[in-house]
Amino acid sequence: MRDLAPLLALDARNFAHAENAVLQLGQAKKCASNPLFREDFFAEPPKPWEARLDNVYPSVIYDDDEGLFKCWYKSFIVDEASVETPLAQRPQTRYTGGKREEGLLYATSNDGVHWQKPTLGLIEFGRSRANNIVMRRATHGIHAGGVLKDPRDPDPARRYKFIHRNPRAGRMATCFSADGLRWSQPALWTRHDAVGDTHNNAIWSPELGRYVGITRGWSGGPYRGFRTVLRSESEDFLNWAEPVEIMRGADAHDQIYSMPIVQYAGLTIGLPAIFHKGDEKAADWDRVDTELAWSADSVNWRRICPGQALIPRGEGSYPDGEYDCGCIYAAAPIARGERVLIYYGGSNGLHNNWRESSLNLATLDLDRFAGFAPRDIRQRALVRTAPLRLEAEFITVNAEIAAGGGIRAALLDGAGSALPGYSLEDSLPLKKSGIACELRWKNPPQACQPGQTLQLLFVLDNARLYAIKGASRLSD
Repeated sequence: MRDLAPLLALDARNFAHAENAVLQLGQAKKCASNPLFREDFFAEPPKPWEARLDNVYPSVIYDDDEGLFKCWYKSFIVDEASVETPLAQRPQTRYTGGKREEGLLYATSNDGVHWQKPTLGLIEFGRSRANNIVMRRATHGIHAGGVLKDPRDPDPARRYKFIHRNPRAGRMATCFSADGLRWSQPALWTRHDAVGDTHNNAIWSPELGRYVGITRGWSGGPYRGFRTVLRSESEDFLNWAEPVEIMRGADAHDQIYSMPIVQYAGLTIGLPAIFHKGDEKAADWDRVDTELAWSADSVNWRRICPGQALIPRGEGSYPDGEYDCGCIYAAAPIARGERVLIYYGGSNGLHNNWRESSLNLATLDLDRFAGFAPRDIRQRALVRTAPLRLEAEFITVNAEIAAGGGIRAALLDGAGSALPGYSLEDSLPLKKSGIACELRWKNPPQACQPGQTLQLLFVLDNARLYAIKGASRLSD
């Protein structure tokens, strides 16, 4: 059962009926060591190429081959306003930007918490190569890209891939690298294009046998209306299909700024960054929240709990607010052990004003993106699955149970009747939280038989159900 994908509660296909039950976001926990690293323009010694990390746009992987966390992140390595305005003067002035140039920077970590910015000696900045820059606009024409490590590519020179907007050419482009540090010159998209002024990112889809890229469009044409999410496909990471819109927000106050994606448990999970720009009187105006979305095919998407942040912003406002009180831009999640790691760029001010940015970490317990819970905690919730096929002799659930609460379960036949010995009355209630809690009954007549078709009925009493393991959907 170790290799069997869990049936996540957020996947609507897994469930047929619910009473007094509501899907709630998992509880992301921020790392106590946040910020993991900051922009170091004013550090000692200073890093003048980190003038403004801005949205950070982190691409973070755990490299199994090297046993190392790797992060590629964006910085304005040239930013006139940031260079000329000390921190103490910023609250009294307005950020204007001025002359700016972007760079792609690199950092590593052995434990995912303590990060180093290595001196790489690759790209010249200020007549020196003593920095951690791996690309800059002057040499690679980059804007807002995303890095993918692709071990399946037989060409070692293409092991790492980068998808981005090339502002020098005014087109989308890709680059390749053997080590993630030394990058090829950009290969421009030739047939199609996108505005792409966002955290572009891509994955390899084994089901499609193609790469899937995520970029940005605008509802009214280039830079008009509000921001939308576009999707494209490629067989070789060079020739891309025409980008097609797959998601847009509700209005100008609910724009989707970026959406890193990852394949997870047979689904595609997306973390849309929601830009609140429409209502100047709103408390969240000009701020950015990260929410949750999922897709079964990377084409048709559902947002989970729209308007609710998966990673809550910090308290306060610039300049005295918490490090992430203004904007949060997430990287694609990483499943590691019994946790899901969500690295994110956080900043302490409004999107279009001064804000100092940093890399941060939030975590979820494994598979706990969202779960069913009672709508009214004073009453029990009922949740019934779609027809399932048993794949193991026992079934486990990922559940969070409050003090005094519990979960009971029944196995139902095709007519909706409880199997003998597997009714709710026979159920031994789960009383403790866990990511793999085995369902048990008092005196079951026999063990569950793999291959059986049935449904599961759950009663949730002050408890939350995140996932089921040991069964698969019949439709699969």
